[in-house]
Amino acid sequence: MAMVATRTGRGVVAEAGGRRRAEKAKRPSRLPQLGGLSLGAVAAGVAWYFLVSAAIDFGQLARGGNALAWAFTGAATIGATLCLLLVFVLLARILVALGLISEYRPRRSTGRRAAR
Repeated sequence: MAMVATRTGRGVVAEAGGRRRAEKAKRPSRLPQLGGLSLGAVAAGVAWYFLVSAAIDFGQLARGGNALAWAFTGAATIGATLCLLLVFVLLARILVALGLISEYRPRRSTGRRAAR
């Protein structure tokens, strides 16, 4: 093994010629996170489907003369909208976890110029 002299801030240090690279830290498995996000997205999608079909059914009842059905139609519509929004948010989180899109957030400006 050849000895190589390198210069550091404190002086000359003798080191072995064959340097080893540092071992990469093991990243924890993202499988449980992806599984949970996927399960949540599927559950929200099923709830969305159920609420859309309920809104359609209640809408038909409301047009038939049932006044209370209008309230259920409105509630089912709002619930379906929120479920679809949740599906989109969970799908975006899945794409970030897979590394297909980044979570880049630019720094906010403080509004002041830097002191010179």
